[in-house]
Amino acid sequence: MTIEIAKGSLGISETSHALLVSLVFDANEPTQDRPFESIVEAFRFAFTYGYSKGISSKKTGKNVTVAPRQFIVNDYLELLREEAISKQQSLGGLISGYAEAGCIELEKQSLSSEFILDLLD
Repeated sequence: MTIEIAKGSLGISETSHALLVSLVFDANEPTQDRPFESIVEAFRFAFTYGYSKGISSKKTGKNVTVAPRQFIVNDYLELLREEAISKQQSLGGLISGYAEAGCIELEKQSLSSEFILDLLD
């Protein structure tokens, strides 16, 4: 018997979306700590950071969707299969939770005046 895992949709809070936008490189502000080339790249980093730390968070406030054509949830099926089954959540829901928690950590890092990519240490 094959268990069907829902794809779901990707989304983060409006606050987290604004944070990710602020981390995308801006040629007019080349000296700022804006290490990402796109919002999807920043979202992917936030997800990876949240996942690697085992932290997930529910979205609060208004939801902002993330481009599903550029972040394909099925690419993460093998990584999240067991968790999706055990928690009975969609892939998009799991990924979004990890990304939301990652954004919270990115915000803390940016408020501490340290570089975002220092989180990799």
